[in-house]
Amino acid sequence: MEIKKDELKKLEDSALEEVAGGYAGGMAVASGSFTSNSGTNLNLVVIWNVISDSFGQRTLQVQVNTTSYALVSAELYNGVQMTLNGITYSTNSKAINYRGAAMASHPLAAFTIPNFVGPANATVVFHFNGTLSGRPVNDIIATGTISA
Repeated sequence: MEIKKDELKKLEDSALEEVAGGYAGGMAVASGSFTSNSGTNLNLVVIWNVISDSFGQRTLQVQVNTTSYALVSAELYNGVQMTLNGITYSTNSKAINYRGAAMASHPLAAFTIPNFVGPANATVVFHFNGTLSGRPVNDIIATGTISA
């Protein structure tokens, strides 16, 4: 019996689970956060989770947020970099258009690193390259340890 390419279809998640005998889902191994101390009203909050799948593989999930008062920033190509034990990952930063008077948190970037082995020294850099309260600010840097 010959199967033609146009007769193939993508299996939905439920069908894959049935074929594979189910999916156990991820289990959190460790989580934490660290922040920058830029000396300005613009800082980074880095929230991380290490998830282990049913096969013992670990995945690192990192969410990078800004905290600030009013902040307007365009999406920046490779605007956020994360270095883990000497390996650098880059991603675009999200645009932020917040004109409020209260301190607020905004999602800036996210990273997913498969096959993570920790602990890892982490440095996250937001290449802001703008002005804040009339003074130039280039990079906002947060450092911490991801232990898993």
